[in-house]
Amino acid sequence: MLGRLLVVDGDVTSRFTMKARLVAANHQVITASDLAEAMPQVDGVDAILIRDPDARGLGAAIARLRPRTGVPLIAICDGAQRAAAFRAGVDHVLDPYAPDAVLRARLRSWLAQPVEMASGFAEAANMFDSADQIALVTDEAALSSEWRQGVAEATGRRLHILSPQAAYGRIPDSVAVLLVDAGASGGGLQQLADLRTRFAADARGAALALVQRRHTPEEEAQALDMGASEVLPSTLAKLERRGELTARLNWLLRRGIDAERRQTEAKLAQRLAAVDPLTGLSNRRRISLDINAAARTREGFSLLMVDIDRFKSINDTHGHEAGDDVLGAVANRLTDLIGAEGQVARYGGEEFLILLPHADETRAVSLAERLRHALASLRISARGLRGVVDLGVSVSIGVAVSESRYGARHSTDQVLRNADAALLSAKGAGRNLVMLSREPHAA
Repeated sequence: MLGRLLVVDGDVTSRFTMKARLVAANHQVITASDLAEAMPQVDGVDAILIRDPDARGLGAAIARLRPRTGVPLIAICDGAQRAAAFRAGVDHVLDPYAPDAVLRARLRSWLAQPVEMASGFAEAANMFDSADQIALVTDEAALSSEWRQGVAEATGRRLHILSPQAAYGRIPDSVAVLLVDAGASGGGLQQLADLRTRFAADARGAALALVQRRHTPEEEAQALDMGASEVLPSTLAKLERRGELTARLNWLLRRGIDAERRQTEAKLAQRLAAVDPLTGLSNRRRISLDINAAARTREGFSLLMVDIDRFKSINDTHGHEAGDDVLGAVANRLTDLIGAEGQVARYGGEEFLILLPHADETRAVSLAERLRHALASLRISARGLRGVVDLGVSVSIGVAVSESRYGARHSTDQVLRNADAALLSAKGAGRNLVMLSREPHAA
């Protein structure tokens, strides 16, 4: 079963007709003739469909249900009731005569979407502080003009017009809702599909909606199944439908802004999972993935394992804040020196790991010596236990390459072990040295 739905309708014929259609669409359906019968059943359903031919009665029922449940409220009503239904707090409206294909597609779309905290005209102004613009993809001048006026009067926003050709480029990050003109012949459906694919690849959350000049149920169902948040008739921009336009655009804005926020939070969480919080460098997990990626190119790479000499004595003498300042200063200097030649990561404690793609041992050792000399002359102003102290540091560096001297390729784990062994040799030989991993000669 796709979902558990509650149908509230005082007319027995229409109630059971809708139930039969929903059951045929593979939904589990329970029914109620009025709110008194419906209220005990609202828990555990995925959506509530409510019908009342009296606009005032419909609005009152929606107003009572809205604070009682967080699932989508769907009003089954004609055009005359839609603005009032949205105003009362309904999430969606459904034409009672919608073809089965449209009914099924709309329910699939609505049940897959998160319920917004506010509904109808209850626009939360503080939500619209980043991506909050509406754009229309069309090359039809009359449609552009009519929708510009409609959007301005309905939302107070300027409608941005993009040609179909321009829409194949980068859609501005400020766009939270992108309306796509279906075109006189329905060609906009392909553009909608292309945009949906690009938005998914770019982790964009902007809401997509198809604007139909000529209503075609098959096209409406296709658009919804492609991932459109809504399908709107082009006549929605007319003055007499301004209330419904306001409600639908505000819903799309909330959906687009909320989705963009979730995508931003997901990107931030992903970034934080790969970043060392103290230095801002890649962490051990991130650099390990990048080393594996470099190994897959089959073009060779080198690793520099860098360790701050006698770092424990800095912590013991001057405190951990001083140690943190030293780590930050060394991280910044390494990043500046490496630049675009490679990638610097904090590998753990006072150790840093540098990945040099395509670098042979000559280049790697030369760069390691440059780093060692630069850090030996670095002066660091650090927060000591008794005030600011001026500190100097030195580093030991172990160098390892992915290609052996005999032509074989080492595994990434072996290259890491070789770099670590070379680092230990550098520290054992007196510190402030660069050591290249040496392999035993072949027998």
